[in-house]
Amino acid sequence: GMYTGQFVYCGKNATLNVGNVLPIGQMPEGTIVCNVEGKAGDRGKFARTSGNYATIVSQNTDTRKTRIKLPSGTKKVVDSNCRAMVGVVAGGGRMDKPLLKAGNAYHK
Repeated sequence: GMYTGQFVYCGKNATLNVGNVLPIGQMPEGTIVCNVEGKAGDRGKFARTSGNYATIVSQNTDTRKTRIKLPSGTKKVVDSNCRAMVGVVAGGGRMDKPLLKAGNAYHK
């Protein structure tokens, strides 16, 4: 995971390390990503809630399209220039413990 003081790099020259942001066309298939853009430059729309991630399924170099599997299970085709952050969003397991009553949600 990420840690305090870690250097985070963005752009097409960034390495494939957790926390770095790079175009999904440059990542290998099977890479776990989060905060994926729907259209190039829209600053991330998919897989942003706690513990969620998307997986790169396949790349099509001819049409510059990439197929990703979203947390809902649906597969979506996005442009290979769309950026994504490598890794999983923090806060996984948030829904495992039930709140039990409305008051716990109210006083949260």
